[in-house]
Amino acid sequence: MKKFFCLILIVALAIPLCAGNFTTCSESRPTKLRIGYVESEPFDNFSRQLSGIFAGFQKLGLVESSYKVDLKEADTSKIWRDICSNYRSDKIELVRDMYFNMKNMPEGEYAAMVNRDDVDLVIVMGTVAGKYFLEHEKKNKFMVLACADPISAGIVKSETERYSDNSFAHVDRTRYERQIIASHQIFNFKKIGVVYQDTPEAFSYSAIDKLRKLSSSLGFEVVEKHVIEAQNDADYERYYKNLKQAYRELSNEGIDSLYITTATIENERLKELLKSDIYAHNIFTIAQTSEQQVEYGALIGFVINDGMEQGYFAASQIKSYLEGTPFDQLEQVNDDTPKIALNYEVAKLINLKIPLSTLLIIDSIYVS
Repeated sequence: MKKFFCLILIVALAIPLCAGNFTTCSESRPTKLRIGYVESEPFDNFSRQLSGIFAGFQKLGLVESSYKVDLKEADTSKIWRDICSNYRSDKIELVRDMYFNMKNMPEGEYAAMVNRDDVDLVIVMGTVAGKYFLEHEKKNKFMVLACADPISAGIVKSETERYSDNSFAHVDRTRYERQIIASHQIFNFKKIGVVYQDTPEAFSYSAIDKLRKLSSSLGFEVVEKHVIEAQNDADYERYYKNLKQAYRELSNEGIDSLYITTATIENERLKELLKSDIYAHNIFTIAQTSEQQVEYGALIGFVINDGMEQGYFAASQIKSYLEGTPFDQLEQVNDDTPKIALNYEVAKLINLKIPLSTLLIIDSIYVS
């Protein structure tokens, strides 16, 4: 009887503690992580971060590849196809067919993106896609990147807390506060204009709450205009017509600065949109989102989101997960390295004279 009792005890001790409601055993994870990609809409910051993730995989040894990503490529569908075709790995698999752009899909087809059997982890770009995945993805893990403020957007609770164990969102704690403060220190603007779509998501990713909060402490006025963004390719002309009207109204109301926020504006059209009502009145233009906004027509950008830097951060967290870190304990916070970009041609257009001492500390200067 004593031997039988000892045998039962040994068997009981051998049963993994993760059975039933116990949670002390290590998190189950696939030996080869299958990864997919979803974005809210086409956006140059998404393409650079996707390229940055693959470059991070290369640098961290998660893939073997001599392929060099094209940082000028803005089409994420092409980037995804190219990187899926140009790597070898025994650690991850990029699932070619798991690519979705929500802007190009009927809402009734959104369900095809979530709870799939062919992926384990989904890279999710943008606020709209991030919120959808939080509400609907119950099976697979997902990482929300390139989201302006995932905390105020309700995607994660805080820098360390999630709403669900399968979720993750990159957090830069003070990106837009630093950007607005730096802009004000240089230009000392008194009346800043901003145009954005009147939705909760756009309010969050356009950092309107940050502008309003800092306006009282720094002593400037915020003038807001609302324009519905382009809903599809055929809707751009309507969008640009309404956007130019909003810029005209802001100019007539006496703004001295314009905050160019995240939107569906095509970079190549930016100068044309700003020319008659913004440049002509010597109004400072401040880019919120990417260095490409500066390259194509915004005057200046501060603490701009670096897609390669953030892509490497995302890749490093995926590596940590593969090495044993529980998904809900991955580090979400990575603050952008402070940088300044200037469009010198635009500075000349608005008769802005910039001291040599200031030019010497600028990271990127565009002259044409």
